Amino acid sequence: MCGSAEKPTVTGMENPERSPAFQPIRVGTMELDHRMVVPPHSGGGGRLLESDEMFERHCSYWIARVTGGVQWVGGGPTFVRNPLIPGFEPTGVGANGPGLFRHPKFVERVGEYMDRLHAVGGFGTVQFVLQGGMPIAPSPTLSGYADHRIPHPLDIDEVAWLIREYGESAALAAQAGADAIELHSNHDDVLQWFLSPLTNHRTDGYGGNAENRRRLVREIVEAIRGKVGRPITLGLRLCLDEMIEGGYDITDCQELLAAFTADGNVDYFSLDVGGNWGAVSYIPPGVYGDAEWAGLCGQAKQATHLPVVYVGRVFDVATAERVLAAGHADLVGLARATIADPQIVDKTRRGAIELIRPCVGVNDCIDRRVVEGLEFACAANPHAGLEHVGDLPPVKRSRRVLVIGGGPAGTEFAALATQRGHRVTLWERAPALGGQLAIAAKARMNTRFGEWIRWQQSRLRRLAVTVELGHEATLDDIEVVDPHVVVVATGARPRPIDVPGIGESFVHQAADVLRGGVSLGSHVVVVSEDDRAAPLAVADHLSGLGHRVTVTYRTNGPSPLVGKYTVGAILARLDSEGARFEAMARLVGVEPGRVHLAHSYSNRRWSIEGVDNVVLACGAVPDNELYLSLKQARPDVHLLGDAYAPRRMVFATRQAWHLASVLD
Repeated sequence: MCGSAEKPTVTGMENPERSPAFQPIRVGTMELDHRMVVPPHSGGGGRLLESDEMFERHCSYWIARVTGGVQWVGGGPTFVRNPLIPGFEPTGVGANGPGLFRHPKFVERVGEYMDRLHAVGGFGTVQFVLQGGMPIAPSPTLSGYADHRIPHPLDIDEVAWLIREYGESAALAAQAGADAIELHSNHDDVLQWFLSPLTNHRTDGYGGNAENRRRLVREIVEAIRGKVGRPITLGLRLCLDEMIEGGYDITDCQELLAAFTADGNVDYFSLDVGGNWGAVSYIPPGVYGDAEWAGLCGQAKQATHLPVVYVGRVFDVATAERVLAAGHADLVGLARATIADPQIVDKTRRGAIELIRPCVGVNDCIDRRVVEGLEFACAANPHAGLEHVGDLPPVKRSRRVLVIGGGPAGTEFAALATQRGHRVTLWERAPALGGQLAIAAKARMNTRFGEWIRWQQSRLRRLAVTVELGHEATLDDIEVVDPHVVVVATGARPRPIDVPGIGESFVHQAADVLRGGVSLGSHVVVVSEDDRAAPLAVADHLSGLGHRVTVTYRTNGPSPLVGKYTVGAILARLDSEGARFEAMARLVGVEPGRVHLAHSYSNRRWSIEGVDNVVLACGAVPDNELYLSLKQARPDVHLLGDAYAPRRMVFATRQAWHLASVLD
């Protein structure tokens, strides 16, 4: 959280000692006083082994989670050296050749990082990652349907080399002071490829039956115990159910837990579900409920007496408490929740629940990196990844600031500017805050958006920001107020499209449909000309209301800015409810009962018959007329969010943070 103004007096939790989330537990060598952990993930934007600045960024991100109340943090993925032939270039998300353990600064940097964690009462994990199929694998086969690059099958000598490499790498991690070692044996890691009957077709001692398939992981665990000369916590991160035809299921997972428990060489299991893509990815979107697979974790837990960590759509401590109280897990991982608010555990312990910034679950944190190659950032919390910068300092000169527009950009800026010491008034022309996000929140998969809007409303009240709703800004009004600074965050309006029949009464804008009050017939065609998630969210919402939905889109795939970790769940539900898709289909005309399309590349024409209504989800254009007028009339005017260029929510909140940081 940025700034220090948001600190009202609160009382502690009522009987926190009774909460299952705040009970002590021992995991291997670590004594923890509560049950919430931050699982390993590639958040923060820092780099362990790059420049000093990137190392500071890495440390600051993870230390903020510890000072915010979490004791055990997973850290980022640490890549094991890949046994490649000279000149081979591994490609794909998570691909790595030389790894990190053999870097000359590895022990020094990890040691410094661990020392900093320990100084604030934390424990740190080094997670061992080596992605399967990039290019190595047990067999020359595929792990799914979204990637068709055939991997290199490891020969027996390469397998032996890999076991030694894991063991020697573990010795380096232990030398550096790591508290825990975790073997990444899910999320398409090569270790999962060996465990799974889908990807392991070997006929030697490392394939065939279940015991042979787990042999590589077992021998790596043994090598680690043999190489590490001190007590250290060792865990396996495993998939509860691969949820793909031919993969392993919950029964197989139970057998793995039982077998590794019997070996006596591991200390805990961290469990989630799905993989890197598909109907269920390990970063599940709003199609699924909170802690959706906790019950599955509870089934797996029956196979072991060792501590089990559940991870998957846990956004608050109350949900973690329910998982723990039901006996589904011994600890609960909060990744996105601690990205949105690193102080979530401390605030919960203090009883300051209303101060917790909620995660919206929109997955901008991963999708913008995978699809657009941008640095890590969070839609809900623009300070995430900027912990090394620190809180925004008080201003040298307090100024009267008028913010026009109460969407994500306007509300976030208004709060941050106030926290810095400016005197802020916010005008919103609608009767409520939220802007386009408030409309999007009406879709069934976006319910968490509303929580963030309500949190911002409460935040602005606590900060005593003057908020005037239903106030349409005019040049005359602004001249009367005469602020020192005007920030225009007026958002965007639907992009007009020019095709025959677009003005017919049965053609509607997506926003109007989500607001309600529009009567739709049975068959609805959703015209998607927006790379973001909105068209799919609208289609999913209409499908949930019982309409027969057809989605047309001009691109090769729907909503191309929605990455593989997010899109599969939405497409799976749409398909299961009978939705149809028309790819590379350009809208060229509408008339009663018909939608006319042309192929985006060949220009071939065809029509969809029996259409009752058409819903346009065609993106937006900046609503910037007020800004252009003000720019000519006033000296200090700024443009923000969609009013500058419509993009993801994370663009709006991040712009708000940067503008607030320089407005002095």
